[in-house]
Amino acid sequence: MHSLGPVTVSLEELRASLVSFDKLDEAFGPSSLGILIVQDLPSQYSELRCRLLSYASYLANLPSHVLESLSLPEAKYLTGWSHGKEALKSGSYDTQKGSFYVNCDFYHGAERSKPANDAYSEYPELTASNVWPPEDSLPGFRQCFEELCSLVIDTAVLVARACDRYAISKVEGYEPGYLERVVRTSATTKARLLHYYPTPANAHVDLSITTDERLGQGEQDLDTWCTTHIDHGCLTGLTSAVYIDESAHPPTLASSQGSSPPPAPLPFLSGAPDPDSGLHIRSRTGVITKIKIPSDCLAFQTGETLQLITGGKFQAVPHFVRGSADGGQVARNTLAVFTQPGLEEVVDHETGKTYAQFCREVAERFT
Repeated sequence: MHSLGPVTVSLEELRASLVSFDKLDEAFGPSSLGILIVQDLPSQYSELRCRLLSYASYLANLPSHVLESLSLPEAKYLTGWSHGKEALKSGSYDTQKGSFYVNCDFYHGAERSKPANDAYSEYPELTASNVWPPEDSLPGFRQCFEELCSLVIDTAVLVARACDRYAISKVEGYEPGYLERVVRTSATTKARLLHYYPTPANAHVDLSITTDERLGQGEQDLDTWCTTHIDHGCLTGLTSAVYIDESAHPPTLASSQGSSPPPAPLPFLSGAPDPDSGLHIRSRTGVITKIKIPSDCLAFQTGETLQLITGGKFQAVPHFVRGSADGGQVARNTLAVFTQPGLEEVVDHETGKTYAQFCREVAERFT
C-alpha cells in the first residue's frame, strides 16, 4: 500500500545507506508519485534558500536593459535570463514566469570555467558559459546561487547512491555506481531559478494552452503557471516555493555608488494565498495530488532519463504548477536543479543511445 503523500527520508539515512528498497519503490516506482522528500539538511540550507528565492524577485525587477544583457539567444534562452521566450502549444509565448538558467559546472571547481562537451556544438543550451548580473546590480547573487546549487547536488549524489543500490538489485546488467557517478561528475547539470509573476486581476486564462503530456479534460484550466510536463533528466532537486507580496514589499534595489552589501531577504507569506495553487503531480492512476514541500526540506523528482537508465523500475511523473486566482501582487519563487548525464553518456544500454541522442529525440517531440 502506497502512502497518499510523498515519501520522506533523512539526510543521515541517505548517508548511511539505510533507505530501504521498499521506500525507494514507494517514492519512485511504477505506482508512486515520483518524488522523495529529504529532511534534516545542513544548517546553512534555510538561509541560502531564503536569500536565493528573494534574489529571484530582485532579479526579475532589474532594469530591462540589465535583463536584456543577461539573455542569450545563442543558447536558446536556456542559459541566463529568459522571459517570454518559451513557446507554448497555443503558439503564444509564456510571459507568466521568468527564469534564470545556470549550467552547474562550477560544482567541479573554479578551474573549470565553462562546461565540458565542447564537441557538442549543436547543444549550446548545455555547453554555453554562464552569464551573471554585474555584482553592483545584484550583490552576492552568484555566490549564493552557486552555494545553494552545490548543496542540492551534494544531496542529489546521496539520493543517486540509494537509487544505484536499488538498481543493482533490480535491473539486470546495471552498472554499479552509474547514477552517482553521473550526478557527481556531469558538466551538463542545469539549475533554473524561477519567478512566477503575480497573476493580474481578472486575468484571462487561455484554455487552449496544452502540451503533449496533457492528461484529462478536467486538468486544462489547472496548469496556469507551468503546463503539464515530465522532466527529462535523472533527478530534479526542488526547493519549497516561497510567496512574496510584491506590493507590500517591492523587490527594488537602491542605486549605489561602488560596492554594496547583498540585499536583505524579502518577507515571505506563510503559505500560498490560493490553497489550490502550487506544484501538483498526476499519479499513474490519474489522481492529481498537490505536493507540499516543507520549507526546511528538499524534494527530488524522477526524470525520463532515470526511467531509461533503470529500465522503467523508476518512472518519470507528469506534474504542473497551478497559479493563484486571487489577482493580488503575490509572486511565487522557487529553484529547480536538473541533474543530467553528460552528452556522451549511454542512457539506454539495450540500444546504445547516448544522452545527446535522447536530447535530440526530446527536441523533435516539440517541433
